[in-house]
Amino acid sequence: MNLINRKKLLLFALASETFLASYGLLIGEQTSVVSILYLMAGLIFIFSILILPSARLPRMTELKKESLLKLPLIILMLLLAFIISRYWLDLIPLDPDFADMLPVIKVMNERFLHGEWKQVYEPIPVIWNGTRPIYMPAMWLPYSLAVALKIDIRWMSVLLVLLSFIIILILIQIRKNKYFGYSLIAITGVLFWWIFARNEVHSLISMSEEGVVIFYFVLLTIAIISGNAFIMGLTASLCLLSRYSMIGWLVPCLIFFAARKDVRKLIAFTVTGILCFLLFFLIPFGFKTLNQMIALPGNYVSFAKHVWESTPEVYWLNLGLAKFYGPHRMAILHFCLLTMSFGMPLLFMCFCLIQKKWQFRNINLACFKFSLLVFYQFIDVPYGYLFFTSSFVSLVIAASLLSVRV
Repeated sequence: MNLINRKKLLLFALASETFLASYGLLIGEQTSVVSILYLMAGLIFIFSILILPSARLPRMTELKKESLLKLPLIILMLLLAFIISRYWLDLIPLDPDFADMLPVIKVMNERFLHGEWKQVYEPIPVIWNGTRPIYMPAMWLPYSLAVALKIDIRWMSVLLVLLSFIIILILIQIRKNKYFGYSLIAITGVLFWWIFARNEVHSLISMSEEGVVIFYFVLLTIAIISGNAFIMGLTASLCLLSRYSMIGWLVPCLIFFAARKDVRKLIAFTVTGILCFLLFFLIPFGFKTLNQMIALPGNYVSFAKHVWESTPEVYWLNLGLAKFYGPHRMAILHFCLLTMSFGMPLLFMCFCLIQKKWQFRNINLACFKFSLLVFYQFIDVPYGYLFFTSSFVSLVIAASLLSVRV
């Protein structure tokens, strides 16, 4: 298969994955077939990463040459996002009876800004008669600016989602690459319109905190492509201190550095990650909070059963394999989530490193994407907005791989 066909395969997989994670969900009343097709598209995308030339980021000179081409798109994106987001935020109030994530985060930041650090993770009496905050610092701290300015904290989610889209547009190269460049812009546009215009389906803008996670994972993807171990350690820490979905990639990443005998990167990645964990979490909030976070996964099974009983459409109308387990096999699903999230990326990395037949490239990048695919396939409660993180990661990867000249 020549280079053009390999790039077309990746583009096809990306288009399929993006469509199935958005408008594909509107096909039929149940998404069983869509979920399987989404998994297949993800696997094809990962295989395409391995067989394409090494991913690279555009040089500054290349960015300058294309800035005028993309500036009108960015301005249009900003205007549309502002107008549509204002509509949704006015229509849907920030109310814990609808979704308690952002109200809890708001209280955590209010305590933090008032210097009540020891009370940040204490129960909140006004929400569900004393709900205990469960969010890691990198998840709730970005909202401190909005709380300090006394504006709707959901605008921070909007801002970070927009920044993620802008980064992707900047990475897409059009000159001498028009077919793949414009195709990528079109796919990005589909995801943009789905996220902002169809908020009633997924609630990313109005109710979730996932914009923070998306932004961190976009930065980590760029760091992996750049190969800068210090930035990888920093961004991996931010991802881990917001969402656990990439945790299965950490050990394979260390194995990758060790197999390449790149001791400096191995040490830089490890030390940076540990320092960030100490500075951002353990030192300011202590072992008590750490123990609370470690104990959280044990509650996921009972919560998943509750969601099955109260709102089963969360399973039937979204992606993931949880729907095939049913409400009485949530413990098995959670066991699969743990074993697969840690085991599958490890096996993937070892296979890619020891096999001789295929001359695989971008192994660490492919393993990162693979770890996300596995995690979200087996996630206990597959809320629709969770899958957008993987979609953004795919767009960043595609922008870096399809920019290779043919």
